[in-house]
Amino acid sequence: MRKIVFLLSIIACLSAFNSLSAQERDSVMPSSVNEHYFRKPVTEILQDFITKYGMVIRYDSAEIAGFKFEGMFYFSSVRSAFERVIGETKGLSYYTDEDSVLRVVPTKNLPRNRTGVENKRYTGDVSRRNLTVTGRIKDQTNGEFLPFATVQVDGYPTIATATNTDGYFTLYDVPSDTVTLIFRYLGYETQYFYLSPAIATDNLFVELQPASNALDEVVIVSKREDILKIPELSIGVIQTTAAKIADLPALGEKDLFRSFQLMPGISAANESSAGMYVRGGTPDQNLVLYDDFTIYHQEHLMGVFSAFNTNAVKDVQLHKGGFDAKYGGRLSSVMEIVGKTGNDKSFNVGGDVGFLGFNAFMEMPFKNEKGSIFVAGRRSFQSFMYDKFTNVYTENQTYGGMGMGGPGGGRFNQRNQQKPESYFYDLNAKLTYNPTKRDILSVSFFNGEDILDNSRESFGSDFMSGSITDKTNWGNVGSSIKWSRNWDNKFYSNLLVSFSHYSSTRDRDNSMTTSSSGSSTNNVAVMFDQNTNEHNTLKDYSLKFDNEYKISGTNKLEFGLNYSNYSIDYRYSQSDSTNILNMKNKGNLFAAYVQDRWTLTDRLTVLPGVRLSFYDVTSKLYPEPRLQMFYKLNDRLNLKTSTGYYNQFVNRIVREDISAGSRDIWLLSDNKGIPISSSTHFIAGGTYETHNYLFDVEAYYKRLYNLSEYTLRFASSMTDNTGYQEFFYNGNGYSRGIDFLVQKKYGKITGWLGYTIGETRYRFPVYGDGYFAANQDVTHEFKTVITYKPIRDLTISGTWIYATGKPYTEPIGGYKLNTPNGGTMNFIVVDQKNNARYPDYHRLDLLAKYDLSFIRAFKSSLSLSLFNVYDHINTWYMEYAYDETDGITATNINLLGFTPNITFSIQLK
Repeated sequence: MRKIVFLLSIIACLSAFNSLSAQERDSVMPSSVNEHYFRKPVTEILQDFITKYGMVIRYDSAEIAGFKFEGMFYFSSVRSAFERVIGETKGLSYYTDEDSVLRVVPTKNLPRNRTGVENKRYTGDVSRRNLTVTGRIKDQTNGEFLPFATVQVDGYPTIATATNTDGYFTLYDVPSDTVTLIFRYLGYETQYFYLSPAIATDNLFVELQPASNALDEVVIVSKREDILKIPELSIGVIQTTAAKIADLPALGEKDLFRSFQLMPGISAANESSAGMYVRGGTPDQNLVLYDDFTIYHQEHLMGVFSAFNTNAVKDVQLHKGGFDAKYGGRLSSVMEIVGKTGNDKSFNVGGDVGFLGFNAFMEMPFKNEKGSIFVAGRRSFQSFMYDKFTNVYTENQTYGGMGMGGPGGGRFNQRNQQKPESYFYDLNAKLTYNPTKRDILSVSFFNGEDILDNSRESFGSDFMSGSITDKTNWGNVGSSIKWSRNWDNKFYSNLLVSFSHYSSTRDRDNSMTTSSSGSSTNNVAVMFDQNTNEHNTLKDYSLKFDNEYKISGTNKLEFGLNYSNYSIDYRYSQSDSTNILNMKNKGNLFAAYVQDRWTLTDRLTVLPGVRLSFYDVTSKLYPEPRLQMFYKLNDRLNLKTSTGYYNQFVNRIVREDISAGSRDIWLLSDNKGIPISSSTHFIAGGTYETHNYLFDVEAYYKRLYNLSEYTLRFASSMTDNTGYQEFFYNGNGYSRGIDFLVQKKYGKITGWLGYTIGETRYRFPVYGDGYFAANQDVTHEFKTVITYKPIRDLTISGTWIYATGKPYTEPIGGYKLNTPNGGTMNFIVVDQKNNARYPDYHRLDLLAKYDLSFIRAFKSSLSLSLFNVYDHINTWYMEYAYDETDGITATNINLLGFTPNITFSIQLK
């Protein structure tokens, strides 16, 4: 029955994406207007826009019956054609009502406080040519500046630019002061701005309106509803906003990292980890910047959630590889998160509550719109959803034992009574102040912490019982102070001072008793009582100075200086008195970079750059050359390629632990046991984009050098004088693959299909001469994301994920070792590294979100999310223990099954 449901779910998922209604399939409307109207009634022209070009416009036929228009359109954008018809018809206007719907009316019938087309198309003579236009782009509702928004001259696709993280833009080579500027931002209505000789072009303030959900009153062609965006002239870059993430299914609540895991090249078969596994990389190889300071641990609740509250996030950009010289210190990828600045127009408060937790935010403006304060907090609480996590560990299972003589040493009942107790919280705050039109001062703060008690009774048989005490807490706190200055139309600077502290503590005690008579009251002897303690702290104090200098409209120079002071401590002990590792590291990293984005021709753009780092621990310079190239074959097809060299000085090392699950620890490279790791990227691909669809493909190859891992699997050769630091091992590796993306951007049904084929292989001489599959290796990964908006306030979405199984290491036996202090320690003997694979991973998630627009007093919505709809059993990991009587005991830890959740969201504005 489970298989039937599974197959039906796949068919339904794929059919929903491909089997659109005839109207949807035929809604691939022309993206340009080619018409000649000779004194044609405006009502008939508007009807053309509705039937031929997919527009839905509200008007009263009787009111505008006498208006006519004459003109010719040749490859004009649909919106521009509509604007021209209204703008050149004397006595006719249109306005946007409270529901963000366009209404065409006679000018004399405009409602009060409406000025019709306030920024109306200018039809006079040109006064200025070859202009430079500068300004900032804001959110119309709350005044927040919009990072990475695009500005383009209508009809000139090569004359375009994007805002920086503070919303500033400079657009060169604007042909004249009568052209139309197009402003776009993901999740917002596209705005057309008409220049005229009377408009100053040196300090525009443009406000964009958040996209309306009123799809039954769509005012632009097949309204764009895409959740992700691939910026033009970029390689490996994906952009999204927190507002769009709310339209995707989630476990518990909307989650930033989980949404990115639905995109090709980012593994989604890591349900137990919200970390980013990008193109075969590990989470520590991904640089995560929150308001330009580094967050080292990005997970909550045993990896179920990421550490970022989407209510505190404005915009996110992920560089999947081949990133430019501005970024350094990581081997794989960069995620740049821009926090919300807050409402600078009016007070606002809101929040969400679900079965796993609640969060709330508050934003308040300064006087005269000089700035704002934003605060957001989130806290989990115990509920039936926590029982879902607990049940993962309370299943009774029977396994075959493997004694020292080989497999088949008997059978036993594995009773694993685990009832973890856990909670997390995080706090975000940001203060933004604009002392002048050219200056921005901001202070950002982040704090998150988890407390986990994973203690349980386990390892049970008729003659054996035991318990495990396992308590962990970890967290990250960081802050930044940034001064941004727009010196003039060409020069922009950011000066930032920040700190980031990470800490993790784990105490684990494993005790076991045996009874020779099979009774718990007779002849009971303590077999062993083994405990371990881990403590890891990382402190990062940094200074950054970044600059942009726009030499011309085709040449932008970026350069900067970075400094970081690191202090890392790690202590790992067993049986109270045995220190396995006790490491204290400090180091200083100095870096400088320069890069130049240069458009050589209308088709070719290059971005060469170099980053130079000096690491005082090794007293060496580390050059890192980078290069990106883009070639525009035509208006729809772009080719792209990138290469670069990357170094990482702060590493999260895998400490292999077969019995209790491997752990990750942060350590500083010392060029001895832990060398500076490095990688070389080679990426090539292309993008083909039409009005309705986007096709993107990228092939990648990464060489990895000086990787480090820690394991005690070879500890049997130790003597009393052996140092545990000797069990760091180094190796190399590679990751290669191809990412495919097909995205439908417009209409009531939108979404994408993503597929990645790849492999990640490591070679550590200590494990043998050949390559083995890395822990994060996934050969095939397929993702389907569908969003459907049947009516104004309802959003229905679904995601389906399939991935081949990840590798793991199977044990083949064990032994007991006497320690110098008179105690004993049990060790497990394993087979070849990652010699087995877990079963394939797949699941279907669904979401239904309804905006409660009938409540006028505030904004609110109600969401129902269904996780793992067909209740597929996915394996998390295997846990093993050894004793001389029964040999190896195994516990199969599975991931979550079917899990529903309801979330209620509310805010004043």
